[in-house]
Amino acid sequence: MDHFSFFDKWFWALFILVTVLNAAIFWNRARPRIVANPALHNGYRSLFKGYLFWGILPWVVMGVGCVSGAVPSMFDYFRPRDGNPYVLAFFGVVILEWLMLANWLLVKGGAQKLVDHPGLVNVQFKTSRGVILYWALCQLGGIVGVLWMFFGSEVPKFPR
Repeated sequence: MDHFSFFDKWFWALFILVTVLNAAIFWNRARPRIVANPALHNGYRSLFKGYLFWGILPWVVMGVGCVSGAVPSMFDYFRPRDGNPYVLAFFGVVILEWLMLANWLLVKGGAQKLVDHPGLVNVQFKTSRGVILYWALCQLGGIVGVLWMFFGSEVPKFPR
C-alpha cells in the first residue's frame, strides 16, 4: 500500500490522537489546582470528559467517511461544495458543536466555569467576558474558513 493512500484513509486518527494529547495536557495543568482545592475536581472532570467527547466526535464522523471509502481523499474535506454527504455530515457536526458551545458559554454559564477552572486553554481568564471575547475571535476564524470552503474562490482539487 502506498503511504499517501494510507494517510488519505487514516489521517483523521491522527487528529483523535492530538485531541487526546491536548486533553492530557489540560488534565496535567488542572492537577495542581485540584490538589490545592479538591472542590474543583468535579468541574475539571466534567470539562475533561466534555473536551474529549466533543473534541473527538467530528474526527470519528470524518473517519467513517474515509475508512468506508465514501470519501476518496482527505482533501475532499476542503471541498464541501462538491456535496459529498460524508463531508457535509462532518461540517454539520462541527457547526452543531459550534452552536452548542455558544449556548454553553453564553446561556448555561460555561464561560464562568472556564474562569473558575483555568487551564483548558493556555490563557488565564479573569472574567467570563474575556472568555467570550477569546471564543468569539477564535470562532470568527472558523466561520470565515468554513464559508471560504463553501462559497469562496475555487479550492483546487488535489491529486488522489
